[in-house]
Amino acid sequence: MNCIRISLIAACLVLIAGAWPADQTQAKQPNVVFLLSDDQSWTDYGFMGHPHIQTPNIDQLAKSGLVYERGYVTAPLCRPSLASLATGLYPHQTGIRGNDPVMPTGLNRKKNRQLFASLRKRMTAPLHQQPSFIRSLKDNGYATLQTGKWWEENPLDHGFTDAMTHGDVSRGGRHGDVGLQIGRTTMKPVYDFVDSAVEDKKPFFIWYGVFLPHAPHNAPDRLFNKYKDIAPNEPTARYWANVEWLDEGCGQIIQYLKDKGLYEDTIFVYTCDNGWVQDPNRMNTSIRSKREPVEAGIRTPIIITHPGAVKPQRDSSTLASNIDVAPTILKACGIEPPKEMSGLDLRDPEALRQRNRIFVDVYDHDSDLEQLDDIDNGLQARVVIDGWDKLIVRPSGKELYDLQEDPDDRNDLAAQDADKVQRLSNIIDEWLESTPVIGK
Repeated sequence: MNCIRISLIAACLVLIAGAWPADQTQAKQPNVVFLLSDDQSWTDYGFMGHPHIQTPNIDQLAKSGLVYERGYVTAPLCRPSLASLATGLYPHQTGIRGNDPVMPTGLNRKKNRQLFASLRKRMTAPLHQQPSFIRSLKDNGYATLQTGKWWEENPLDHGFTDAMTHGDVSRGGRHGDVGLQIGRTTMKPVYDFVDSAVEDKKPFFIWYGVFLPHAPHNAPDRLFNKYKDIAPNEPTARYWANVEWLDEGCGQIIQYLKDKGLYEDTIFVYTCDNGWVQDPNRMNTSIRSKREPVEAGIRTPIIITHPGAVKPQRDSSTLASNIDVAPTILKACGIEPPKEMSGLDLRDPEALRQRNRIFVDVYDHDSDLEQLDDIDNGLQARVVIDGWDKLIVRPSGKELYDLQEDPDDRNDLAAQDADKVQRLSNIIDEWLESTPVIGK
């Protein structure tokens, strides 16, 4: 009898030991919600000190998490910025440098849809050979949802298990199509996806690439009316209303996860794709920001919130970059990032302080696909920020700024400090050498 009992106990221990690693791995895999603002100034949040714009939900994320006030995008334009976020590579590496391919002389994309579609497919093709944190999540058992902005054709071909966007040019696909309804007309796809992932007992990832506060600035009147009498002009009031509209959607996702008891098991990452300064005289139009290497075009706060796992902290000096988002998410999920990803783990402020340097690529809106082997083709500028020193290198010349004294980069010091210009230029050259084109 004792032998039988001992044998049964031993068998049970073997079964428990066999099951334990899987249970332990499951417990260590958080859900991930990636909140991506679209065309928003780094100043336009309550937690960043804006005197009028109300963003209570993002403010709470910031209060509960790790905030890098000096975060930066990799490109001040939508598509290359998003491609960098997905791959953990810079635009000169991905080949996604602009939003659209250059059409042959005399042809336009609306009247030549078939040709435009083939060029877009060719433009997207390199991404299939490059790393993707989304694909890595899927390969490691995550359910992955795409909503909102997505430029690279069918999201299901890029690591998403579920998607709103179809990406078919013949059906109007370009940068999000049906997916752009999220946050403006519906939140149901997010809720349905969460419910399905829970039912399937899978950790989940949500790409919330909401098309806000991006133009059209057509937030509901209930929001516009809050700002119309305090904003300096109507275009600004409508932009401010769109910012609060963005915040509402973020809050709805957070609240849904809280209601489902999933908030504590979820890591939230928040950033923006590029900056925006509203033109006071023209609706839905920016000035000195988007598509430019100025601070108003490339700076964004970056937030990482994971209750109980990431200590709340506000960092107003350390440099962070959207190039760090992909490796951060993978490491938070217990997945080793592909070696091509050069970013750091945003949960490690000390590592970022040791680096304390970021880079930005700025290219033309449209890319000549015949010239992708030349990483200088279509180049508008490259940027390095090293501590508080900023160098913009344009084909026409170099500009040097002291961001501590001149946070809106207006006072060019290049003529006064040739040695610093040379030192920072050398840093850009070294960066380009260390970040080669992938999948060439």
